[in-house]
Amino acid sequence: MAVMCYESVLSDAGRDTSPFLSSVLPGVWYAAHTRSRNEKMLACELGRLGIVHYLPLTRRVTRSRVSNRISRSLVPVFPGYLFFNANEEQRYLTLRTNRVANVLDVPDQRQLVSELYNLHFLLSRTQEFLIADQLQVGDWGRVIAGPLGGIEGTVTHRPNRMRLNMNVSILGQSVSVEVDADNVERVE
Repeated sequence: MAVMCYESVLSDAGRDTSPFLSSVLPGVWYAAHTRSRNEKMLACELGRLGIVHYLPLTRRVTRSRVSNRISRSLVPVFPGYLFFNANEEQRYLTLRTNRVANVLDVPDQRQLVSELYNLHFLLSRTQEFLIADQLQVGDWGRVIAGPLGGIEGTVTHRPNRMRLNMNVSILGQSVSVEVDADNVERVE
């Protein structure tokens, strides 16, 4: 049963449609700070309870130093965090799973939905990114061409390429990806 649940988390990670784009959601978005290493199991339980949630995942490949064996796994982009949309009753059910250490209220729902959409769009197109602390300064830019066309974020310069950072403000972190400087325009 756990394997089937992990497969559903995997299929959600690669889809173009995302749970936060639905116009008819039961409540407001929250960020759940999970107990250690409980992100995937919380996603499974929320799925069984019918609670809309988003767990951004990425593939990780590691090689054992001893046996030289390669391991592939799915890991959360933001370890310890899962996003869910709920009314008060569903929020209570989420807390009762005993997998949540703390629930962070989201003061700006529209901003979080926009940030999660950008993150989902990036993860559905590429696995080449870095996790970074949230940036406070820099230009706001939009990718105008290529497979990441349309996403927006804070732009920092590199010698021949630019790095686009998409913030998830409530967590104080961002996802960073390299793009060609010619494919980014400034947004006022």
